[in-house]
This record gives sequence, structure tokens and C-alpha cells, in this order.
Amino acid sequence: MSDDLRAISLFKDLPDAKLAAIAAACSIRTFEKQAQILGEQEQTTDVFFILSGTVRSTSYTEAGREVIFNDTPAGGITGEFSAIDGLPRSSTVVALSDCRVARMTREKFLEMLASEGAVAVRLLQLLVGKIRTMSERVFEVSALAVRERVRRELLRLAKDGTEFRNGIVIRPAPTHYEIAARIGSHREAVTREFNRLESEGIIEVRRRQLRIIDIKKLGHAEE
Repeated sequence: MSDDLRAISLFKDLPDAKLAAIAAACSIRTFEKQAQILGEQEQTTDVFFILSGTVRSTSYTEAGREVIFNDTPAGGITGEFSAIDGLPRSSTVVALSDCRVARMTREKFLEMLASEGAVAVRLLQLLVGKIRTMSERVFEVSALAVRERVRRELLRLAKDGTEFRNGIVIRPAPTHYEIAARIGSHREAVTREFNRLESEGIIEVRRRQLRIIDIKKLGHAEE
């Protein structure tokens, strides 16, 4: 299992002996697509390292509206908040695809951080990155119109897309519902913005992919 853990960003530079010790402290579990891995407000505190597949962290308002926080692909980590502070889970985590994860108890996780300074530093960097992303989203929801929020979300998604000609291909194409859940809006408003961007020749929506035809034009759409 230590070879699998080598793909986890926190452990990429650890020597084999240390990685083997970490592997010995983990258990392996698989989750089918759409399976719930963690539930919001659960009292569990284990941490999960994503060996394969992608998971999504999400929450729901009292009215039932979904809020998507982030998607974590293979190589990432989830559940670290509760593992660090011992408080209930702050979100629900579900498998977006069939997933294989390594699970570690809070006690073992804290022991590892105390003994492996390089891993602790990488975890701090990861957490700061998440805080920066959430700060951006809070600002956008508080201060920007839906048009600008859609544009910024597409630019974020484009970072993980595939280049083609002057643009980017995003696979699979996010649904209008997913975009709305990410930017704090509703599907109808996102649909209007997608229609506008298509009419201006900035994006092209296909069945399984979203093409940003001219990434520079999208990047300067509001200037």
C-alpha cells in the first residue's frame, strides 16, 4: 500500500521506510459512485487519503439547496478538519466516482504530524490554499453579480481542463445545477449566462464536454 500512498501530495517526498510506517497505520476502503463517505455533523474524526477517484464536499441549507465546497481528486485528502480539531464534520463527502481511500485515525494522524515536520508543513500549505479559495468565494457571493461569478468559476474549472487551439476543454461538462451550487446562485440564472456566453462565441456546450473557445476572451469578458 505504500506505493499507493506515494501519489498523495502530503507524502510525495518521504523515504520508503517512513511511507511504509504511514501505510501500516492506515486501512483501505472502497466506495462506489454516489456513496456517502462522511456525513455533515458526524462525530467521527478519521482522515481519508484519496488513492483513486474523486470525492465532493457539500452541504445543504434548511430549504434543501445544495452548496458545493470543492471536489478532491486522487492524491488529495479529506476529513482533515475534524482530525485536527476533534469537532463534528463540517460537510458531507460523497464519491463522484468509484473511489479507493486510505483511512487513518485522528490519533495516528496527529502522531504523524508531530513526527514528520515536512508532512505538517505541506498540510499547512494545503489548508491555507483552501482558506484562500473560500475567501475568494465569500467575496464573490457578497460583492459580485452572477455574470461575473459564472465567469470566474469557468476560469477556475479551466485550470484542470485540456488545451485545444485557443481554448480549453472541460470534461465532463459541469451541469448548470453544479455551477449554481458552487457560486451561490440558482440554475436558471446560470443557464441565462451560459446562453449569453454561447451567443458571444466564448463557450460551446456539448453533451459530455464544455469548450471554452477563447480563454483570453473569457478572461477579459468583464473588462
